Amino acid sequence: MSSDVEQLLEAPEASSDRETVNNGENVKRGIWNYIYLYKMPQLSPDTLVGFSTRYKYSAIDTSPLSKYVMHPLWNWGVTFFPTWVAPNVMTFAGYICLLIDYCLLAHYDWTFTAENESSQANIPRWVWFLVAVLHAASHHLDGMDGKQARRTGSGSPLGELMDHGIDSNCMWMLPISLMSVFGSNPATGGITMMFAPLLMLALTFNFWVNHWEKYNTGVLYLPWMFDIAQVTVVLVFLAAGIMTPMGLRNFIADNFIPFNQIMYIIIPIGFTGAIGLSILNIRLSYQSGTNRYNSFGEMMRPWVSYILFNFLCLTFPYFCQEDYLSNPRVWTIAYGFTFSNIVCRLMINQMSHTRCELIEPPIIPLFLAWFLAVVLQIAPATIITLYSVFSMFSFTHYCYVVVNDLCDHLNICAFSITSKRR
Repeated sequence: MSSDVEQLLEAPEASSDRETVNNGENVKRGIWNYIYLYKMPQLSPDTLVGFSTRYKYSAIDTSPLSKYVMHPLWNWGVTFFPTWVAPNVMTFAGYICLLIDYCLLAHYDWTFTAENESSQANIPRWVWFLVAVLHAASHHLDGMDGKQARRTGSGSPLGELMDHGIDSNCMWMLPISLMSVFGSNPATGGITMMFAPLLMLALTFNFWVNHWEKYNTGVLYLPWMFDIAQVTVVLVFLAAGIMTPMGLRNFIADNFIPFNQIMYIIIPIGFTGAIGLSILNIRLSYQSGTNRYNSFGEMMRPWVSYILFNFLCLTFPYFCQEDYLSNPRVWTIAYGFTFSNIVCRLMINQMSHTRCELIEPPIIPLFLAWFLAVVLQIAPATIITLYSVFSMFSFTHYCYVVVNDLCDHLNICAFSITSKRR
């Protein structure tokens, strides 16, 4: 009896000691997480509430190729995946496929000269076949992940954000891969390195405009050219493996026109078509009363950061031409990851129905790098290399903490259907 009384008398003190210890451990663990950038909060409370209360998926795909070929193929293909496979696993696997493509071509063609006539180190044929297979696999996984989500009842805002966020990082890899096919000698249809920034801008511009359009209308109008471009790229890689890149360039030049001239025609058409269709859809949304923003200033607000980003990035190759030409792939990495960082922030605003920042955070370090390299001319090659590494880690960290924030808020796992976060 006396031992029971002693335990009761000691229990509050012991409990208090344990709480103190636990609180101390929680504080240490919290500091540790912040030191390692594990769970530094990125999404505001209003944004998180928007994801759970205001979010609604809305997309329109009227492409005949998608409607009559790709979707039936994906409906059939997704049945081969077990229902325990999370859609985000498929999305991320598709990204890994493209990342392997990029790394393979970067290994064999870091300076985009491996397939020039004067080069003695051409890209092996097996690389082109592997790249074609991986690119096709990535495209199909990207098309089937949404169907897997509906099939398993595991759709969530995180799924759309990961899908389109990864797409934003893949968009800039596409022109880079094509540059390895056609080389950098304009005399044989290649793309000069000074034209490469415009090619990057052209393909990423269409992606940006589509999401700016959704920011205003709430609806993502999927472009007809997306699936056509994906299929075309796979065919180009296969043709490069069969005919060699030089043989493919000669075939195109003999039967059509040189590839670089095709780009000179397609790019202005793509710019005009993308912005024209978006303006039309926004106007129709405004007339029907479904537009999210009624003032011109609010509708155009996302363009401030986008224009600043392109001005800072695109002026570097022209004011620091020698440093850019000596290592052009470093610049493409900096451009690509910064673009993804900015457009993903716009996606979060559109999905949560929140107002975008006038000047997005990635603009600040980009401006500092630009000022040092372009204005002060302090070791431009070193500055752009350091910034490219920073942009990669910055975007990766941003994605990591955003995914964790959403998983905590929605009580889901990013790469699992059955288990819940605790």
